[in-house]
Amino acid sequence: MNKQTNIGAVITSMIVLFGFIMISFLALKPQAAGVDDKLVVLLFGSWSSLAGIAVAYWLGSSSSSKQKDDVIQTMTTTANTTADTAAKN
Repeated sequence: MNKQTNIGAVITSMIVLFGFIMISFLALKPQAAGVDDKLVVLLFGSWSSLAGIAVAYWLGSSSSSKQKDDVIQTMTTTANTTADTAAKN
């Protein structure tokens, strides 16, 4: 994963997890914030899904899948270069 992609993933994950933390605190005292209970439950469900996706990216298959794709791309490039060199000889 290149550095620019990595920074984007980190920033997105931080935003999602920060939002999840804020919604979690709001879920504890929705009346204090003047928010309807049903809205808090809806937001909590949505943000918990996003937080799960953010965590799964770093710990789960998305990161491994990206690494696998990079390895396959490198192998393909190497094979094509070797074939081109052999064809020229």
